[in-house]
Amino acid sequence: MSDPTLKIRPSITNPALWNPERPPKSQRNKIRKSVLERDDWTCAGCGHRAKKYMHIHHVGDSEDNSVENLITLCVACHAALHIGRNLDLKTIEIWNSEIPQAEIVRRTRQGIEDGMSLEKIKSSLPLSEGPYPPDSIIYAKNLLLDIGDNPEASLNEPLCAVFVNFKQWQIENGT
Repeated sequence: MSDPTLKIRPSITNPALWNPERPPKSQRNKIRKSVLERDDWTCAGCGHRAKKYMHIHHVGDSEDNSVENLITLCVACHAALHIGRNLDLKTIEIWNSEIPQAEIVRRTRQGIEDGMSLEKIKSSLPLSEGPYPPDSIIYAKNLLLDIGDNPEASLNEPLCAVFVNFKQWQIENGT
C-alpha cells in the first residue's frame, strides 16, 4: 500500500512536457494496472482509496512511463496538480487557506458523502481571497512565466485549489 507522501500543491506542468509519446493502449493498461495494484488503489496525495476513478500521474519526466515514475492519485488531487486546465474548465478556484490541499480534498469528499453541495463545502472551509480573483487563470499564467526548464511549478502556500464544479463521481468514494 502506498504511503500518502506526495505534497499536493496547485501546480502546472511545463508546456515542453505536454503531449509526450505514449505507449500503445494495451501497454498503458498494463502499466496502469501495475501502478494501481502496487499502490493498493490509494491516492498518494490524500490517502483516499477506491477501485474506481483513480488516475495515474508522472512524478518525474512525463516521457518515462515506468512503474517507478508513476503514482496513483484521486481525481481531486490530480485536478489540483493541473490548475491551468481546471481553472479554464471552471472546476476549481484558487483561495488562501490555513489548511493543506490534501485536507481540502478530504473535507470536500466527506462533505459530498454527507450530502453537502460544493458551495456549502466551500463556505465551511477557512478561505480568504488571494492576489487575484479565485477563478482567475492568471494564477496558472504566472506560473508558466516563471517555470523556465523546471518540469513543473507550484503556487506558494497558503494558496489552495477549492472544488466548485466537479461532478459527484469525481469526488465521491468510488468503491
